[in-house]
Amino acid sequence: MSTGPEGPHLDEIAVDVEDLREDLAFERATLDVSVRHDYSTSDTGIVPLERRRPMWHFMGLWTTFVAGFSYMFLGFELHDGGHSLAATVGITAFGYALYVAYAMVGSYLGSRTGQTHALLTRSIFGLIGSWIVSAFILVAPLGWVAFQANLMITLWDGFYGWGHIFTLTLLFAGLMIFNNLLGFTGISVFARYLVTPLLILWGIYMVVKAAIDAHGQLGGTPAGSGLPFWVAVTAVIGFAMWGNEPDFWRFGKPRFMWPLPTYLFAGCWFVLFTMAGWMMEQLAKTGDSAAVFRFTVHYSLFGAFWLAWIIATVSQIAINDGNYYESVNAGQNLIGGWHRWRRPFTCLLVAGGGVIAADLVNFHFINGWFKVAVFLAITVPCATVIMAVDHFLLPRFFRISRPLTTVPSWEQVGLINVPAVVALLVAVFFGATGTAIWPHGWIYSTPQESWGPVPVESWLIAGGLYFGLVALVRAFGPVRSWLGFPKTVPDEAIPTEAIADVATLAGA
Repeated sequence: MSTGPEGPHLDEIAVDVEDLREDLAFERATLDVSVRHDYSTSDTGIVPLERRRPMWHFMGLWTTFVAGFSYMFLGFELHDGGHSLAATVGITAFGYALYVAYAMVGSYLGSRTGQTHALLTRSIFGLIGSWIVSAFILVAPLGWVAFQANLMITLWDGFYGWGHIFTLTLLFAGLMIFNNLLGFTGISVFARYLVTPLLILWGIYMVVKAAIDAHGQLGGTPAGSGLPFWVAVTAVIGFAMWGNEPDFWRFGKPRFMWPLPTYLFAGCWFVLFTMAGWMMEQLAKTGDSAAVFRFTVHYSLFGAFWLAWIIATVSQIAINDGNYYESVNAGQNLIGGWHRWRRPFTCLLVAGGGVIAADLVNFHFINGWFKVAVFLAITVPCATVIMAVDHFLLPRFFRISRPLTTVPSWEQVGLINVPAVVALLVAVFFGATGTAIWPHGWIYSTPQESWGPVPVESWLIAGGLYFGLVALVRAFGPVRSWLGFPKTVPDEAIPTEAIADVATLAGA
């Protein structure tokens, strides 16, 4: 803005005011869309390119997804497993890198198509397959809702000795749905403006203070249970995994490398808070999580339990925003298209599921956190890999293309993509057996350390098996019926080299 002797010109001030009004109008319109449907139904299921968000928006959101007290818990587990600080850093970085390799593919699938993970399954998996995958997406994050809610109440009890852990866990597991009533806008605004700055400042101070003041106590290998290397890596992948990366990144720019700076930025805090957890348990000289958290408050927050309560509460709510967002979008795929249905109704139903999960995961399952982490790491990601193979590889190798420019209604979807469903179920069975998470007595499996990086192997099995089964179908069977193409796709549009998605049609 130019200025003269009398200050800024009035016409330039008017332009600035008009720009501000346009920005506010955009935010109001975006919030209204988020409340009503959040681009999560078959009628309004694709995020327009003009509604995509800037990178700093995602950096703030993703930092809250990988930082805080819950990731200190991962450091506790690695310490209890007998891993040194250096080994903990290496395991965490390696596991996170494996996650990012998957996440980049899932993110690109979402940004190219503008669709949620669950809505994409309609076109690719068919009706039966979409319901199976949506069930995975709906159930798996609720396990994390349960774990994170219980951890928050455990923190409260550790800080103040409030007790009533069972009742408060169930209560707040349901109440944490609130920000999701406002859709993606609600969870992202809460994260980037309130939670992220607090977490970054606290995490840096805690680790730097420990490294300077107590570096002599951080060496050596702690006595532990002997947590095997691959089990530890699997735990890291499970903590990092969301699985529904398309849900978030459909609001991003449709370029493959575009999310990488965000993942790298967030990865620094993921490693930092895992390190912090290891350091605090080492210095506290106890394996009791509540005691370690109390020590952490005295050590890094000057004994200000009121501040610790704020940090713990807002960070746990922000993490569960992401967990609930995943489940809500799956629910929207299943029932959101009904003309009398509204998105807040789905939120309330999912909140009820969160309460039930809080009871099961925290008070009935042994090592519930590990089962939840592994289940999410091997179910939804396998479906993502299959969809990526279908959209990016089949057109190039088999000249089979499935357009993803619209979301078909339930009446329009194909019945089932047989190769996709078979590949998914085989990969999930392998993953559940390899990580030994089946309920006791169901299926015998050898100890998980002999199976290697099971989640990664499951992803590769899913993608490779689907590719091979499609090759058989193309050679011996009718492509349309076996691959579950939507009824809206004409026969002559199936064999083509073109990849039809929103970004390519828009020239992005």
